[in-house]
Amino acid sequence: MKFEVRDGCFCYEKGREILRNISFVFEEAGILSVLGANGAGKTTLMKCMLGLLPWTSGGSYLDGKDIRDIRQKEFWRRVGYVPQAKYPSFVYTVGELVVMGRSAHLGPFAQPGAKDWERVDESLETVGIAHLKNKLCNQISGGEYQLALIARALVTEPSLLILDEPESNLDFKNQMIVLEVLKRLCGEKKLSAIINTHFPEHAVEISSRALLLMKDGRSVYGKAGEILGEQYLEEVFQVPVRVRTISLPERDYTCVMALPPGSGS
Repeated sequence: MKFEVRDGCFCYEKGREILRNISFVFEEAGILSVLGANGAGKTTLMKCMLGLLPWTSGGSYLDGKDIRDIRQKEFWRRVGYVPQAKYPSFVYTVGELVVMGRSAHLGPFAQPGAKDWERVDESLETVGIAHLKNKLCNQISGGEYQLALIARALVTEPSLLILDEPESNLDFKNQMIVLEVLKRLCGEKKLSAIINTHFPEHAVEISSRALLLMKDGRSVYGKAGEILGEQYLEEVFQVPVRVRTISLPERDYTCVMALPPGSGS
């Protein structure tokens, strides 16, 4: 699957430009990480990419076709979306939450059938929380709930996942669990994933591609190993950044450190 944004621009009603001439093509099994400072427009970009907000100009394309010309049900079968985690207003079981993702495969007023519940079981097994199927969502941890949202996106059997801050508000352990699930999905199931993240060190660890959103609306897109270095990260976050390699017996790890403003050369 090829996902593309061509010259995407977004302005709010009063003319304040948030995104300017965003362009990229992503067509590989792997992870594209989107990074930017607070207010750079990361969540806005996600919503524009999915058609949830209209681009002021430019557009999003799926396999060369403008997504505005793709039937909604077809689009949501091919693309799974994981929004920022918020507990639902009504209390559902984990299984009930996940089966909602099958709506793109059901007709109007249709009820989920045996095949749909089989897909629910498969998705829960894939993300490692099959044992939580009958638990209420307000009885599970934040990390488990995030995995349930990923399972809900997977149950549509998509080729592309788009995730908005999937590891935010999680502790170290749950961040690693979520990221490892995403890496495994892209490796084993040959999925493509686009994630919006606040953590450069996560992007360095899991990404094949990266898109950096600058404060002035510009963007930089390329191979993660080429653009997730000190120069670009300092420009994005407006603080000194050091990128270092730590060698451990199993392999080398890349560490990204933000320094206090005005410190060390």
